[in-house]
Amino acid sequence: GEFMDTIRSQMTTPVISIYSEATAQEAAQLMKEKEIGSLLIKGCQGYVGILAERDLVYRVVSEGLDPRTTPLSSIMEESILSLDSSASTSEAGSLMQEYNISHLAVTEKDEIAGILSVRDLAYKSKTLA
Repeated sequence: GEFMDTIRSQMTTPVISIYSEATAQEAAQLMKEKEIGSLLIKGCQGYVGILAERDLVYRVVSEGLDPRTTPLSSIMEESILSLDSSASTSEAGSLMQEYNISHLAVTEKDEIAGILSVRDLAYKSKTLA
């Protein structure tokens, strides 16, 4: 029914976060341990960015940086794009395409409640062929 078409049913919860002074290696280890593809990045004033697994490849590995010493603050995406959890999967999909991003924050009453990835949309939605 209609419920299945909202991103609330497809988002990944709980939100896993890590501090911005942590290293790329620590972020990669956390993603591996939790089997997730993105992390929200925390600063002193709440969330300050988001890191997707492809950021580790594009911004660390491809640049020849040392993951053990590279702080997340230097490789994270500073703008967190978010959508309300009542939004439809197709809205989320077009937003991701438009901004060329792989992850969105999902909000409920303006609080981040989950993360939605391109993979969540592709695997959990039967409408995407």
